[in-house]
Amino acid sequence: MDTRIRKITYSETDIETYEKQLTHSQDKLDKKYLLDYPTVYIIHDKQYAGYHVYVGETNNIIGRTEQHLKEIPTNDINNYKQYWNSFNHSKTSKMYVIGNDKFNKSLTLDVENKLMSYLTSVPVVYRVENARPNAQENYFTKNDFDKIFSDIWSKLGKDNPHLFPSEKEIKDSAIFKASPFHELTQEQEQARKSILRTIQQELNKGTDEIGRLKLVMGEAGSGKTVLLSNIFLDISDSLKDFNNDQNTPNFPEVHLLVNHNEQLSVYTQIANKLGLQTRTHQRVWKPTAFLNKHLSSVKKEQKPVDVVIVDEAHLLLTQGDQGYHGKDHLVDLLKVARVVVAVFDQDQILSTKQWRKKEEIERYLKDPSNDLIRLQNQLRINANDDTLTWLRNFIDKRRYWPNSRR
Repeated sequence: MDTRIRKITYSETDIETYEKQLTHSQDKLDKKYLLDYPTVYIIHDKQYAGYHVYVGETNNIIGRTEQHLKEIPTNDINNYKQYWNSFNHSKTSKMYVIGNDKFNKSLTLDVENKLMSYLTSVPVVYRVENARPNAQENYFTKNDFDKIFSDIWSKLGKDNPHLFPSEKEIKDSAIFKASPFHELTQEQEQARKSILRTIQQELNKGTDEIGRLKLVMGEAGSGKTVLLSNIFLDISDSLKDFNNDQNTPNFPEVHLLVNHNEQLSVYTQIANKLGLQTRTHQRVWKPTAFLNKHLSSVKKEQKPVDVVIVDEAHLLLTQGDQGYHGKDHLVDLLKVARVVVAVFDQDQILSTKQWRKKEEIERYLKDPSNDLIRLQNQLRINANDDTLTWLRNFIDKRRYWPNSRR
């Protein structure tokens, strides 16, 4: 494998110099892989809050960079694209151009996707732009992807270990484990399509009908969090494209809730780094805080929110407490949202205030055949079938030996 990386100052002058140097380079492979082949590029600028990063891929690095360097009018309706002016006006913006002898469109899209996943997990990165999940399925160089990516990340790390720490550090981080950029399994992808289809159907009704519950059940390690994170980004990202053009659809308002402090922190960091929420538009909440605000809005006959996604719904309260004056988190959420997407694992309930039988929660489903999704795969354990069977017997049936009754 032949990975080539060039680091240049992000400016019109330097991209012109880059083109001239590669065009006349004695190393013809440099020109081939860094100018003529598809490339992946990372634009970054170190600011007071940390690194501001953009990740992209292109078949024409010169044309794409020249396009990015064009001045964007300050009155452009798509204000979120003003980050280009931030990069363009900064004297400290840099760009890595990455080439490889095996690069094709699918492979560069996979590299781009994983770079966004890794960089979102880096503590010194405060914002990642162009962050849209786009993991590719099978293609003829798919088997080379892991080695190629590790080679790229290693070379980047040698140049800037602060921005590109070790892969082990990345993979051990809580943000990476909840990243919306992970490639979904076939089971997760089917669940994702079912959930998005239901959301679209409910919102297309053109009414304020509320309380459609989409329930995802699965034990720890079945991929529930990654699935919800992916859906949250998929819907929220549409909001960044929203403008006042009458031909633009009214994208749904989405909120993500979790009643777990550590996981709340993880989701908040992801939302902030990907630009999914601001100080004035909060998207990630604890259920009590969300309901205390939105229940009052419903009582004033204001419109319900479109979509509420609830991770670890088994931690929702089933009774009021000192900070929450409602009767039941889930019941109240179904009063304020048109669609509630919730994941539930009865085996992870932690207190009597959260106890709820799965049969009870299933009673809220309007269409059990469509609204109940079960994730069966186990993604955290790599073992043969005999070992998995033994674990299932031990955990589910309390059988210590194959032929025992207990």
